[in-house]
Amino acid sequence: MTQIALIAPCDSLASIAAETARKINMDLKIQTGLLGDAIDVAKQLQSEGIQVLVSRGGTALVLQNAPELSLPVVEIRVTAYDVVRAMAKAKEFGPRIGVIGFENMVLGASTLEAVLGATIQEFLLESPNEIEDKVQSAIKHGVDALIGGVITVRTAEKLKINAVLIESGPEAIRHALDEAIRVLQVKKQENAKAERVKLILDSVSDGIVSFDNRERITVFNKAMQNLTGVRREDAIGQRVTKIIPKIHSTRRSAYANGSEHPEILRVNETLVSVTSVPIIVDENCTGTVVTFQEVSKLENLEKNLRRRLYSHGHIARFDFSDIIGESDCMQTTIAMAGRFAEVDSTVLIMGETGTGKELFSQSIHNNSSRKHGPFVAVNCAVLPENLLESELFGYVEGAFTGARKGGKPGLFELAHGGTIFLDEIGALPLRLHGRLLRVLQEKEVMRLGDDKIIPVDVRIISASNKDLKKLVHQGDFQEDLYYRLDVLKLILPPLRERLEDIPLLVEAFSDAISRDMGIPFKGFTNDALSLLSTYDWPGNVRQLRNAVEKCIVLYQDGPVTKQDMLTVLSDDLYHTPDNLDTTNEPLNHIVDKTTKKAILKALESTGGNKGEAARTLGISRSTLWRKLQNE
Repeated sequence: MTQIALIAPCDSLASIAAETARKINMDLKIQTGLLGDAIDVAKQLQSEGIQVLVSRGGTALVLQNAPELSLPVVEIRVTAYDVVRAMAKAKEFGPRIGVIGFENMVLGASTLEAVLGATIQEFLLESPNEIEDKVQSAIKHGVDALIGGVITVRTAEKLKINAVLIESGPEAIRHALDEAIRVLQVKKQENAKAERVKLILDSVSDGIVSFDNRERITVFNKAMQNLTGVRREDAIGQRVTKIIPKIHSTRRSAYANGSEHPEILRVNETLVSVTSVPIIVDENCTGTVVTFQEVSKLENLEKNLRRRLYSHGHIARFDFSDIIGESDCMQTTIAMAGRFAEVDSTVLIMGETGTGKELFSQSIHNNSSRKHGPFVAVNCAVLPENLLESELFGYVEGAFTGARKGGKPGLFELAHGGTIFLDEIGALPLRLHGRLLRVLQEKEVMRLGDDKIIPVDVRIISASNKDLKKLVHQGDFQEDLYYRLDVLKLILPPLRERLEDIPLLVEAFSDAISRDMGIPFKGFTNDALSLLSTYDWPGNVRQLRNAVEKCIVLYQDGPVTKQDMLTVLSDDLYHTPDNLDTTNEPLNHIVDKTTKKAILKALESTGGNKGEAARTLGISRSTLWRKLQNE
């Protein structure tokens, strides 16, 4: 396929070009066209797949400056040989010669005066419309003959003055054709690079547009087409404000310098985040690259990224179906928790130790719209104050001695798009109440040592076995925070208020524990099961499960008896005395007596030192005090 075409301003040039191309075995398409008429010829050639144009003189200049053409134009340079040949012919009419033409043809012709022994005067053209005026001017200056291009010669002949056409010789045409071949090779390489860049840009899901200092679009990728509804072909070369009107003048000046923070625009009803980077060449801004990212895609990307990077271990495993209990109070509590799961409000779960506060919080999460997000649980009572703050809110590198390189995201960030469960919220230090309140009110956190705000989308479920309202009255809990947490309150019943659920719980625990341990279990006698319902279970379901696990480990020869059960329960702290009468007493009385005997014995052996006695028994000093007060 022919890819180089020559547009000749006259037939003689076309003839010489054809012969030159034949000699070098070059596939060259030749058309004739002069000045403005050559543009229509060039447009037709461009549509036919021509990649490089060759022309001469004013016609070459017109083609190079035509905005509707995107083809490179190689000029057939007028050589000194061409000018000398034309002047030698013109001198036959007299020694005074006028040279008319565009600068690229005749500039410097007057330096040949000494060589030719003639007076030479230059008349430079800036526009084809000036030719007749320049010929008239040359006549007034008394020239004997003119030399110039095709239009100059035709105009001179019309005005009855001698004129000689400056013709391009084979050497000038050969040089131009060789240059056209090199330009075609470079263009193919550039086209290949451009195609690779185009494929790369089109593979990006973000819209990318670039424009020069005249605000003319130079790059417009496929995502930008989809975003604006404008074809790439129609956008290239247009002013950026015509395609994206929202980029008004005040904003464009910011783009030229590069926007430090993304800006939000609406393009065809799509909300996008816009960032820009200036194109700097030799310390000068030559254009701008602007990226358009759909906000909805950014949100989904952030959500998926956080889930992929941080959700390991932050998963809610339990559902309402895992909660065991057929008592009226338990069914009512489960139904209320189900309704809480349908909304996104803050939940406060109140209940004694071991009543299943985290079980309910996980179930609420798994039945909410956030079920595909992370579930992050933290016990506010087990971490020191400084560690708790850094764990909840995160920190940046260098925030404190020992801070991890690169910093660390806080649990609120890790819970983004999901739920955070704050257990034992009553133990949260007062200093952190204000920071937690900000998360609830503003939905944002700030890492330790940082000044940047990080937005978070988190549902907060908190739990406490303490009366928070009482803590507020005592000044140990911030009132504003209490009312922010206490939007939906769920009160879990203790096990002593649903004793009818104990057989179901014992059966479920027995099956699960024996299966996990690989220990066959022969169950409980009826007396042992009946005995369980006479105890108030201060540790609630957790204590019951522990008791079942002890029975499975200790009594594998047969069903667990009433006496076995008494031993297990009293062995929470100490062994039941052999001489203790347990025939007709309630189980809680038996345990209380055993407890008192063990405490008194420990105090006796430590000389009344309560701290040492508590350590001997493996309990806290406060527990020892409480047991003594209850006696």
